[in-house]
Amino acid sequence: MIGLEDIKKNIELPENIKSSAVKFSEGEYIHHLIKKNKFKKTLETGFGLGLSAACIMTASESKHVGIDPFQTNYDNTGLKNIEKLGLKNNLEFYADYSHNVLPKLLNEKRTFDFIFIDGDHKFDGQFVDFYYASLMVEKNGFIVLHDTWMRSTTYLLNYAKKNRKDFEYIPQELRNIAVFKKIGADERDWVHFEGFGGSSKSYVTHKVIQKIHEDEDSMMKKAAIKVKNILK
Repeated sequence: MIGLEDIKKNIELPENIKSSAVKFSEGEYIHHLIKKNKFKKTLETGFGLGLSAACIMTASESKHVGIDPFQTNYDNTGLKNIEKLGLKNNLEFYADYSHNVLPKLLNEKRTFDFIFIDGDHKFDGQFVDFYYASLMVEKNGFIVLHDTWMRSTTYLLNYAKKNRKDFEYIPQELRNIAVFKKIGADERDWVHFEGFGGSSKSYVTHKVIQKIHEDEDSMMKKAAIKVKNILK
């Protein structure tokens, strides 16, 4: 089985889209998280350039489920990377929306010990992914959210903290991911609900980083990055 250095050396990350993809440092972090906890049954929503999938599979050394309807938008770069790295046989890939695939996997009684949510970043899309993930993740398994700088992800994180006592939020050193550990059964009453929301700081941070990703002017980017660092 190949290692992290092989991934770093051989994976293709096109310049025009790699800024929005999982960074190698994040993939490396996830790799060690999986290896440390000896997770074997893994799934991710969103596939992108295949870096996270490669880091997950080299850690678990097992089959991995990837879900992404937009691989053709990336010229199938993610799938090509997985094949180039010799990991194709360990990948179970669905070229479809997660809201179609996840209910199917649940109906098949599939379970996982690690689920990485990095697909649709609108709140409702992420919420649906988290909901189905919470039904399929095993006790002591992890659900990991990516892009915690986004306001939609912050709201989902706050929802889970306040409403899902069957999960424990585990703070991480890496600030762009959030980890929830399944610790028990969901025993909420059918009318249970706790309000949730984001802070004004999370709103400003979201807007600043959004500007960094959208703006082509290097001076504007430099100014936005300075503001982002102040807000950390």
